[in-house]
Amino acid sequence: MSQVRVHNFSISLDGFGTGDGITFDAPFGHAGERLHEWMFATRFWRSMVGDTGGTAGVDHSFADRHGVGIGAEIMGRGK
Repeated sequence: MSQVRVHNFSISLDGFGTGDGITFDAPFGHAGERLHEWMFATRFWRSMVGDTGGTAGVDHSFADRHGVGIGAEIMGRGK
């Protein structure tokens, strides 16, 4: 039997991981990016998208360890 490990997945306080209106073009729905806003300002995210700067606090430290120990990343609806 296969096993699934969910790692570093943002959810809202009421338990949602995406917004309404999920499509292939918008896999997190129309407001899904709001769940991940905490990461967009971090130094980790900025360097990942080829930018400089960003915050270096606890959010950066958490995001910086995002892929440690993970062999594959599967993302999107129906995967």
